[in-house]
Amino acid sequence: MFWELDFDSSAWKLGPDFATEVNACRELAASLLSRPESGFARLPQKENLWTAIDLRAREVARTTTHMVVVGMGGSSLGGQALLSSCPRPAGRGQVSFLDNIDADYFWTWLRSRLDLGTTHWVIVSKSGNTIETLALADQIDQHLRASGHRRVSTNATVVSETQDNPLTHWARRESVPILEIPSDVGGRYSVLSAVGGLPAAYAGLKCDRLVAGAKWTLENLDLVATLAALGQVQAQRGDQMTMLWSYAEGLRRFGFWWQQLWAESLAKPLSPEFPYPATIPVPCVGACDQHSVLQQAMQGGRPLSAFFVRVAASEETATKLERSLFETQSFLVGKTLGELYATQAESTRLALQEQGVPTAVLRTKLLDERSMGALFMLWEMAIAVQGLRRGVNPFDQPGVERGKQMTLARLSGASPRDLQS
Repeated sequence: MFWELDFDSSAWKLGPDFATEVNACRELAASLLSRPESGFARLPQKENLWTAIDLRAREVARTTTHMVVVGMGGSSLGGQALLSSCPRPAGRGQVSFLDNIDADYFWTWLRSRLDLGTTHWVIVSKSGNTIETLALADQIDQHLRASGHRRVSTNATVVSETQDNPLTHWARRESVPILEIPSDVGGRYSVLSAVGGLPAAYAGLKCDRLVAGAKWTLENLDLVATLAALGQVQAQRGDQMTMLWSYAEGLRRFGFWWQQLWAESLAKPLSPEFPYPATIPVPCVGACDQHSVLQQAMQGGRPLSAFFVRVAASEETATKLERSLFETQSFLVGKTLGELYATQAESTRLALQEQGVPTAVLRTKLLDERSMGALFMLWEMAIAVQGLRRGVNPFDQPGVERGKQMTLARLSGASPRDLQS
């Protein structure tokens, strides 16, 4: 088993209705395997997609030393989370991510690169029309030409839907290889596609193990249903925040991926059948954030719940402290850093629960391709189920579209009203 879920029913104040909620969530989870809009749940079965990813990664690795992924939000966060969580074999190519258009940072970064001749550019946009991504590609191409290098199209891969859009149109015109994001897979649900798979394979991670982990989740729908049902309880009891405490440094970037998935999938106008607002997702990393946002959770006066993610490998180090430099730290002599970490994780959880904050713990042995594949699919399934149970569409994000429209209007000189759909 890759992941186990533990929680105290009494702390959550779960009644007999909870079993009914779990059963309803399980039925919905099973339905996701065939719903037309939930293609993310079928990605592990698409062998041709994974074969194409592996072949392209091998091709790129033969002639380059560095891959740069250019993409926003779901086009980048999943890949970042995956590569930062799994150990990578030595001697493989370096992977970087450009996911912001901060001009000062971008130009400082780009002008400092000494390996532009051996850099491969992966341009990721599901719609093929993401203004920030296309703007970065334009600037990269201009800089390459100005500095005496070949155009970006000569060393690039596009990851997008295969239907015609500005990005795929350019790719076909310039003979740039295209890896598909299936049209039934939303951008923030796309990590288990070429979006995360191509940079992972280039860096030496094993995509077949990633797929095996995702399949494990799809075979353990009781776990999905229980996690989703706890999310339903959070909202119904009036929680304002959901904290995700990751006690593993390798999951720092995962928290940002989870935050986007939760916020964009669940924060929608209330439906008559579920008139409870979505909670605000707050990713935290132990032990760092024990010294920052924990005060808010403990005594902030606002209802919340917390999920903890714990990794045994982070808590089971063998090196014991032989002596301390500090008299006040003598109690740590004979103990490992992992013991301190585990004690802090459990003590933080119990302290929160003491303050009336219900907690649940996801546990695994170590972070690798299998456990991460399972974790990505677990949260994707659980959050999609929550949205469907609430009567909202967990696969759209209408709340972010207006800002895009206004940006385009201001830059193009059109009226924002003319661009409103």
